[in-house]
Amino acid sequence: MWFAILSILFYLLNLLLIVPFLFNMQINAQQGLKIPLFLTALLAVILHCVSLQPLLFDLASGQSFTLMEIGSLMSVMISILATFATLRLSTAWLLLPIVYSFAIINLVGATFIPSHLVQLLNQNATMMFHIGLSIFTYAVCFIAMLYAVQLVWIDRRLKLKKTDFSPAIPPLITVERHFFRLFVAGEILLTATLISGSWHLAQALNLENLHKAAFSFVAWIVFGIAILGHQYFVWRGKKMIIYSISGMILLTIGYFGSRLIG
Repeated sequence: MWFAILSILFYLLNLLLIVPFLFNMQINAQQGLKIPLFLTALLAVILHCVSLQPLLFDLASGQSFTLMEIGSLMSVMISILATFATLRLSTAWLLLPIVYSFAIINLVGATFIPSHLVQLLNQNATMMFHIGLSIFTYAVCFIAMLYAVQLVWIDRRLKLKKTDFSPAIPPLITVERHFFRLFVAGEILLTATLISGSWHLAQALNLENLHKAAFSFVAWIVFGIAILGHQYFVWRGKKMIIYSISGMILLTIGYFGSRLIG
């Protein structure tokens, strides 16, 4: 367990170091950040492998795995490939936030989710599908919100005529296009999540499930208004980021429900 926690901490440290790396305008400064970036990533991957040592032995013996265990093995393999790819490919640095976020999610799930819940999910395929879809939806909506923040930041820098961007920062029109596509994808996924969740709500109607459904539905409305406003009324800047953050707050309350208020 402690190896997994240390791995999560080093992954988070690496994500914090990537921000100044991507936003630094000086090539020499970027070169200086590559060494601590690579070392923290390497430590995170090594600790990740050590934390999965029992699974690696099970893999050698041919034992069948749960979906959670398969995800853990996939995440460490992807992390290894992405980390060493940075030695040869400069564009690979842009992939690390996504790859390491995926690794953190898998480590948290494998370390902190109770074993009886994992067994329950393995026995209930529809519940596993709903939870997996919910997690993926939350991740997409969260990334879309980050794009909205980046969009406002770039737009403000342009209005202030501060154009000394890092070469790693994409053009404004590219960020806006990716933001809108992610926002629409998040809304579609959230729609599917609400539909799949309605079936489980009917099967187990209680106050906690109603609480989650209500907040998720309101978040769905907020995201829908933001999409329509952006598409037909050319909403940009503060208005979009307010809708994005408000929707994510509602979605977070809906997803984590009683754990936040109880």
